[in-house]
This record gives sequence, structure tokens and C-alpha cells, in this order.
Amino acid sequence: MKIKYSVILVLAIVVICAGIGLKMFFKPHADINKLEAKFKVEAIILIAEFQKDENAATLKYSEKPIEISGKLVAKNKLPNGIQVLVLENEMEGISCQLDSSWVSSNKPAIEGLQNGQTITVKGICKGYLMEIKVSPAVLVIK
Repeated sequence: MKIKYSVILVLAIVVICAGIGLKMFFKPHADINKLEAKFKVEAIILIAEFQKDENAATLKYSEKPIEISGKLVAKNKLPNGIQVLVLENEMEGISCQLDSSWVSSNKPAIEGLQNGQTITVKGICKGYLMEIKVSPAVLVIK
């Protein structure tokens, strides 16, 4: 009798854990356009904060929506088709991977961007690894 209840308890736990895991796996991405930025910062200031104290800047910005203004230095397309905008410095700047669904509905805005132009990007800061990563991101059109 005890074995029967133990087996039922284990199966119930497995089913609950599987349900939670599937719900998290299929959870839709947050719509970056609708998120309010917790921080609005200039790109140069953000880069300086990460270079001065990476741990403190990571705690402050990581996994939070931020709005960054700065000079566009590169516009690239990765092999998988994702558009990337680089702000301020191509080697140590801010790499913003644009949200693919946003890009598909805003192609003219992306095509009209020119290097040297000051732009504002909103996205989720992922941290610092040779450059600051922001993904997914959208261009703030004013």
C-alpha cells in the first residue's frame, strides 16, 4: 500500500515539474516596445560604468529594460539573419541584437540608418563580454 502511494506521489511530482518546465519553455517573449525602460542612459556613460566596475554595472543593468542613446558605428546582419546595431565603438561598444519580429515590420527604419547617426535603442541588457550585449532590442523611433 505504501509503495502505491509513493509511486503516485512521484508521478504527480514529475507531472507538475514537466508542466512548469513546458510553460516556461513556451512562454512568449516580452514585447520590448511595451516595456518601460528602467534606465535611460547615454552609450558612452554605460560603457564607462561597465569598464569602471563590471560587477556593479552588471548588478544594476543585467536583465533589465534599458534605453540607450548613442552614435551608430556599424549595422550588421548575422548569418542567421538577425540585425545587429553597434553603438559608439565597434570593438568595445554596445551590440544591440534587434528583435526579428520588430525588424520585419520596420524595414524602412532599419534601411534608413547611417553610420555616425545618433540613435536610441531600447532592449534587455544581457551583460558585458568584450562589449555590452542588448538583446532583444528595438529602435526607438521619435
